Amino acid sequence: MIDSIKAQLELVCPRTGLCADIVAVAARDSIVALGGPSWNVQLGRKDSTTASQFKCCNTNLPSPFADLTTIITAFTNKNFTAQEMVTLSGAHTIGKARCSLFRSRLYNESNIDSAYAASLKKNCSSVGGDDNLSSRWH
Repeated sequence: MIDSIKAQLELVCPRTGLCADIVAVAARDSIVALGGPSWNVQLGRKDSTTASQFKCCNTNLPSPFADLTTIITAFTNKNFTAQEMVTLSGAHTIGKARCSLFRSRLYNESNIDSAYAASLKKNCSSVGGDDNLSSRWH
């Protein structure tokens, strides 16, 4: 998605759109669209001219399957406070998630609200449909 936005931006303003800026503005606009606060986004970062989940994201971010200790360690190693860790982690509960990311918990754990689990199972069967998206809201 970032590459698509960047390509459209490059048509209008060549060599001005940085991927990091696009991500920062999209994050702010998403929070505003959900009724949260707005803030000024400082633009002009030079640390990302292309988007690559394999280059940095999958090596610098904790896995969505990580336990709390691993997540705390990962954020501490990047000099984030506990409050910043909670804020950034909480932002990832907005929107939708692929069934493959939570299927094992959905079908193997009993500590999930039963009504919520039933609603998730309508879109996420026990096998197949890995890329089906389900709402993370309850």
